[in-house]
Amino acid sequence: MFIIWLAVVLGNISFLFGQSNEKRLLIDDQDVILQKLQTITNRMTQLENENSAMKKQLQTIEVNKKQVTTVYTIWGRKSCPAVNGTSTIYSGLVAGKHWNEKGSGVSTLCLPHDPEPTPINFPSKLHGGYYARIWGSEYQFNFRNVAIDDDVPCSVCQVHEASTNLMIPAKTTCPVGWHKQYSGVLIGAWYDEYPSEYICMDENSEYFEGTRSHNDDGRTLYPVRARCGSLPCPPYSDYHYISCIVCSL
Repeated sequence: MFIIWLAVVLGNISFLFGQSNEKRLLIDDQDVILQKLQTITNRMTQLENENSAMKKQLQTIEVNKKQVTTVYTIWGRKSCPAVNGTSTIYSGLVAGKHWNEKGSGVSTLCLPHDPEPTPINFPSKLHGGYYARIWGSEYQFNFRNVAIDDDVPCSVCQVHEASTNLMIPAKTTCPVGWHKQYSGVLIGAWYDEYPSEYICMDENSEYFEGTRSHNDDGRTLYPVRARCGSLPCPPYSDYHYISCIVCSL
């Protein structure tokens, strides 16, 4: 019995040592080492390709970001503010319907200083003689640099690396994440005139020199006051003027 037991024990020991030797042989095997190195090399190549692809995506994003722009009009200024990568597309004069005309257009326009003619074959006489009209604009209040009856300039602005803009009435600060373009006073038509749109007049408005002796009216501009009732007071105050701001994102 003892001899049989010893043989079994020696056999197990031999088996264990045999496994250890086999493992040692696998670790020292040149083919295994080369295979591991090839796996590492392939993985490094894959990571380099992924890194290169990510760099190209970031470059594309930066290029697209620079190509994104938005446009707005600043009322009361001869040029656009030098903020947030803003440039002037063109400058002009504020124009719109006459204060006492119920027709024509309601929107306010920024007409360029260098108008070009209509098509050469456009009819000079229209059926019935009906047509719309557009007039220049005048301030109807005194504030800082401007006075009553001064003619009003404007500029069309382009904001680079921004995709949208927003005029917010009754605010002088932009929402979080938005950038201020300019702030000022909300402007409209006199309440007893025919209607026109509300616009945001820059708080440091300018005027065209040599126009202070004129009183041609046209598109007249009045500051807007709040009236309590359906408009809650507070937070608004009766007969107080309304601020405004233009923001970009």
